[in-house]
Amino acid sequence: MTVQLVSKMIPPVDPRYMTDKQRAENRARVISFVLWSGAALALFVGFMLFAYTDQAPAWLRNLAYQIDGAFGYPVLALIRAMAG
Repeated sequence: MTVQLVSKMIPPVDPRYMTDKQRAENRARVISFVLWSGAALALFVGFMLFAYTDQAPAWLRNLAYQIDGAFGYPVLALIRAMAG
């Protein structure tokens, strides 16, 4: 007795042709996402760097330390690297 694997035949899919306008819209969407992601990351790192200073309130320093610890202390390592 042999077991035969039967796979469903997938119908051929015609390639999706995009107009120049659709390509431009997709490119603009990707560029916008990359720029906003970079800005959000820079803002987050700047906030975390401020939170480690003496000017930040104690509750903010503790919160920043907990958030930084959740990611393996990358901001603290950046501060130590900049301090030399």
